[in-house]
Amino acid sequence: MADFPVRIELLSRFRTRMQQKETIEDLIAGKVDLVIGTHRLLSKDVQFKDLGLLVIDEEHRFGVKHKEKLRKLKTDVDTLAMTATPIPRTLQMSLMGVRDMSIIETSPKDRLPIITEVVEFDPAVIATPILREIGRGGQVFFVHNRVQTIDAMYRYLKKIVPQVEIGIAHGQMHERSLEGVMLAFIKRRFDLLLCSAIIESGLDMPSVNTIIINRADRFGLAELYQLRGRVGRSSRRAYAYLVTPPTRLMKADAIRRLRALEAHSNLGAGFALAMRDLEIRGAGTILGPKQSGFIEQVGFDMYNRLLEEAVAELKGHEIVKLPDTRLEMDIEIHLPDSYVNDRQQKVDIYRRIADCRTLDDIETIREEISDRFGKPPVSAVNLFDAAAVKISAALLEIEKVSVRSGIVNLFFIEDRKLTRHEVESFRRATDKPMEFSLIGHPQIRLD
Repeated sequence: MADFPVRIELLSRFRTRMQQKETIEDLIAGKVDLVIGTHRLLSKDVQFKDLGLLVIDEEHRFGVKHKEKLRKLKTDVDTLAMTATPIPRTLQMSLMGVRDMSIIETSPKDRLPIITEVVEFDPAVIATPILREIGRGGQVFFVHNRVQTIDAMYRYLKKIVPQVEIGIAHGQMHERSLEGVMLAFIKRRFDLLLCSAIIESGLDMPSVNTIIINRADRFGLAELYQLRGRVGRSSRRAYAYLVTPPTRLMKADAIRRLRALEAHSNLGAGFALAMRDLEIRGAGTILGPKQSGFIEQVGFDMYNRLLEEAVAELKGHEIVKLPDTRLEMDIEIHLPDSYVNDRQQKVDIYRRIADCRTLDDIETIREEISDRFGKPPVSAVNLFDAAAVKISAALLEIEKVSVRSGIVNLFFIEDRKLTRHEVESFRRATDKPMEFSLIGHPQIRLD
């Protein structure tokens, strides 16, 4: 911004106390146009004269309380949150329309996907990629996220790869020492940087193209994706090794996270991974501090429906609530195992049918299922027809459809007035005998 009349300042622990004091005073006075800072911006002594735009980079690194504190700096401030891996709560809010969302899917020129492998802890498995990377003139990140045992890991690495120069970096080091180690690593005085997750975001070192993450099962999906993103920042092929204990000692969720990361190694996979994270952990609480979980207590569909209604109401849209029509039928309505034998696929089809809001939605799924599994049996045809009946009945304000022994009874919601035109149109729709009862709950009986 050198060519523009804009004053930019920095607030972080790497500034001296005097520099910080001066910047804060100028912020209050409105002399600073743009301030870039860490969590230091959340301190009570930081005030703004007239804040207009808030940009939160690496949004997944902030808790809900932090983000709300930032927003409370000014209630009508425009906010832009940026992240490669949105946390479940943020992603859900975007998908439901609480926030707007833009996705950048184009990768930088000449970038290659990062080869990702999940491996068990073994000295040979660790030494081989380190020596291969250094042999081709590159550098290595080794992430060990326990500061208490990082020195022991240093000694272990020195034992298995004695010829490699190793530097140590973690968040509990003094600012100047940490800065010195990082600058030395950039100047290539070290081949390998043994570090905590402090390198997770903000580093761009094209010479580092192998990362080894120890105890990867202890990291979240977004964290692993961010750490993997520290390599492969040039046109060279990069490698990420997720080191874990034996599978039998890991939790099921950890295995699912690692498998998801291994499967999504293509460029720009962050959004797909975030969606997987949402499935694994749940969407969290929109009005509370939790950023994952909780959703199973109300059910995902009910939660989404309530959220859609609340968002539409706040936007001033008219909400038309249709009755939730009940079906009582003595015919078979299901997907038999002989037609769809995979349980997960079956559950997914049932869920998609339940989510349908129009007859076109039902027909789309009917055509897709016929294409995938062949001609549907009678019970599957009945399933699609019943779903279509339910949608049509809801639009006509029918709260219950009963089909027993060839007799169909349609029960309308109480006080529903049927006009002469409607009665005539119902009558013309079929040549079957039909009776009307228009007192209390209007009812149509069809033979």
